[in-house]
Amino acid sequence: MTATLDFRTPATSRADSDPNSPKSGHTSGHTSGHISEIHGLRGIALALVVAFHLFGNGRVSGGIDVFLVISGFLATRSLVGRAERGRVKLGEHYGRTFARLAAPALIVLAATAALMVVFIPQTLWTQTTRELVAAATYTLNWELIANQLSYGAAGPSSTPVQHFWSLAVQGQFFLLWPLVVVGLALALRVVARGRLVRLSLARVLFVLTATAFALSFAYAVKVSGSDQAAAYFNSITRFWEIAAGALAALALRPRRNGQSSLPEKIKPYAAWTGLALIVTCGFVMDGADHFPGPLALWPVAGALLVMAGSTPSPRGPRRLLETRPLRFVADISYELYLWHWPLLIAWLYYTGGERLTVASAAGVLVVSTLLAWATNRLVTRQVQTYVIRPGGPRALVATLTALVVAVGAGWSGLTAIDHSEDRAIAAAARLATADPFTTECLGAAALAVRSAGSSCHNPDLRGELIPAVAAIGADDENRSQCWSFEERPVRFSACPNGSVEGYRKRLLMVGDSHAVAPVGALDLIGDQRNWRIDVAARAACHWNTRPLGRNIADNRPACAEWNRQLEAYLRAPEQQDLDAIIVTHSARKTTQPLDGETPYESTVNGLVEAWSHRPAKDVPVIALVDNPMFEPDNAAYLRTTLGCIQRHSPETAGEKCGRPRTDVLVKDPHRDAVARDPNAHLVDLTHLFCGDEVCPAVIGNVIVYRDGNHITSRYARTLAPYLSRELARVVD
Repeated sequence: MTATLDFRTPATSRADSDPNSPKSGHTSGHTSGHISEIHGLRGIALALVVAFHLFGNGRVSGGIDVFLVISGFLATRSLVGRAERGRVKLGEHYGRTFARLAAPALIVLAATAALMVVFIPQTLWTQTTRELVAAATYTLNWELIANQLSYGAAGPSSTPVQHFWSLAVQGQFFLLWPLVVVGLALALRVVARGRLVRLSLARVLFVLTATAFALSFAYAVKVSGSDQAAAYFNSITRFWEIAAGALAALALRPRRNGQSSLPEKIKPYAAWTGLALIVTCGFVMDGADHFPGPLALWPVAGALLVMAGSTPSPRGPRRLLETRPLRFVADISYELYLWHWPLLIAWLYYTGGERLTVASAAGVLVVSTLLAWATNRLVTRQVQTYVIRPGGPRALVATLTALVVAVGAGWSGLTAIDHSEDRAIAAAARLATADPFTTECLGAAALAVRSAGSSCHNPDLRGELIPAVAAIGADDENRSQCWSFEERPVRFSACPNGSVEGYRKRLLMVGDSHAVAPVGALDLIGDQRNWRIDVAARAACHWNTRPLGRNIADNRPACAEWNRQLEAYLRAPEQQDLDAIIVTHSARKTTQPLDGETPYESTVNGLVEAWSHRPAKDVPVIALVDNPMFEPDNAAYLRTTLGCIQRHSPETAGEKCGRPRTDVLVKDPHRDAVARDPNAHLVDLTHLFCGDEVCPAVIGNVIVYRDGNHITSRYARTLAPYLSRELARVVD
């Protein structure tokens, strides 16, 4: 999950837009104090956001909520005062607001596109480019929701522009809020002219905003309980935090009698309490799991207390908030927020690490700060001087022009990426359908020849990578008939492969997702030997009499039901012609142990018990040893192994991106289970995945793994000759 940064104050005067500037003629000392302290509060919140991102493994600190409150406060304070005087010109207002925001944002987005090409695997280019376009148009939060991207801290599942989602939420607010305020002001003037009643804009807006606050908060509570990821990004669930700032701006307006909202004696303590809430939030909880639900009141209340406690008293925090370091951070806060995230994600992809070290975090911080300072000096201030000050209309035209150019460049990039991917996929497809029984040096054949002490050379493979990196996500020959996943009720089904009619032998393969990875290879084997090989698999489940272990406990009822249906299937009269049952599953998945058992022993015992339920003892069980496992999840594999493959040639990627054999081989319970069943047989193809010391990521120009632990269908096909030989040794 990423934090957010507030937009610059949308205003027409220098005093309204720059918290460090002297107060204008219509700004009271009380309001000027608010601005001074809010500027320092911005610095503290930004420092927390960046610190937790870089040094806290991306933990969400609550800075996002503070910035949303600040945005609502500053926007409302500026708009209401000018709307009451009839001085809001929407074209000028939008021009000044978005020109200030767009210029540094577009610079960072262009740099991020370059980082994408250099560091990020091609499989993510299309989606990342879509997100770049969405970021430029302030719609990224809806793009992330639509694509069901998991929210998360700075880590393998994050994209380099994910932090723009919060800017999108605020951009949508800054687009609509002026229309609400100006429209309401005009409506009240019409009512006043009709001499019906004279209503205060601030009071009416307060009532409407309070109502919207309540509705948004209730909706946030509801959505957070059912879909936390969507709630985190949703503009509607986030509005209550912005509305809290807007309500504060209306409630803290100077009163005619000169009294403030809080007694002066209480203000220092309120402000210090607010700062304490803000600073401690990230240490007490990770907002990624809770915000914008009720727990977000922690940082929101902190920000409101600082605003309400604004006081020149030396007992308050104003001196702290006005210190030079905080002012420096606050001055470049927008630019620093923009830069630190893509640099962080690019470094993770470059190193293949899951988190930053202290040294690398410090390095990213230094580079981000330098780029932020330079962008502020050379871009933001120049836009302020030469685009915004001369007039709002010019700023609006410049902003719209820049956005059109950026979006056009983004769509052009998408088209170029699509064409590039199509060419790479077409080139790889030329060899992907090659017959593994006759093609030399393709995939597993290269390692088999090498292990036999011979050399392997096939000029047709030179420079080709199969499948293309851009197509790795689609490299899956599984079919719905072979696969039970999330359906309710649980449905057992088996899909036929090979010779469906007139077959000589009939086999059944059962297991989890590792059992359907080689479906294409089984189809080739069946055609070559005139066998029918049915496949039946269940996600995170396998044929075992024991319940699943803790790591997949939520799948226990469905897995147990699938196993009941499997055994009923095996007992059916039409299944009595089975010549063999092939079993395999992820070696990482264990079952719940009984007293005195380890999880591994429980898994072995459950396998042996399950195999005893097969139709007849003379039906052999063939246990296929699981493949090596490179990463715990797909996101980590994309960042590490696949990113490495993209940076090397097909000839060198195998060893350069491979892993030590001892790191990726998992002790497989099938080995011990086979030893306890007199008609069970072990098929171990580990020598076709690993050498003596290293398990390559690319073998014979074929990428071995589709994700962290499943083999590609293309590599599975190249295993067909060797798996066929092992199966025939048992069946024939």
